[in-house]
Amino acid sequence: MDKLQVIQAAEEKGGKARREAIEKLMIYARNLGCNIEAGGGRIGGINFRFGGIGYAIMDLSTEGDVKLYAQPHPNKTAPESLSNRINKFLENREDLKLKSHPINCHGLLMQKVEEVPLSALIEFLETALQAIKDTYYS
Repeated sequence: MDKLQVIQAAEEKGGKARREAIEKLMIYARNLGCNIEAGGGRIGGINFRFGGIGYAIMDLSTEGDVKLYAQPHPNKTAPESLSNRINKFLENREDLKLKSHPINCHGLLMQKVEEVPLSALIEFLETALQAIKDTYYS
């Protein structure tokens, strides 16, 4: 699937609100300097990554699932300061309810992407991106 196919599939499965939420997040993340990629798998989705090696920040599926990362590199344990910073941000957010907390690698939100306030997901993107920059690029 390419990005357009993912967006179309998301709208078919979750309606216009899901498509719009994904599109707005894609545009905002792109403006922050993130790489936006179509995810693989049978469900399909959008992956938000940063930097040359693609540090993971967030994944959105066409089913509306939102996966947030506290370990941005899949083969490397994140420094405790990075994971703690992301988890501290998440534990103070009533509008970003995780299925389990704290997250070590990644965690799923209880709500679908269209049910989560856009501002909360944008703040997560900004927080995670800054944590990655401070940890790996400072």
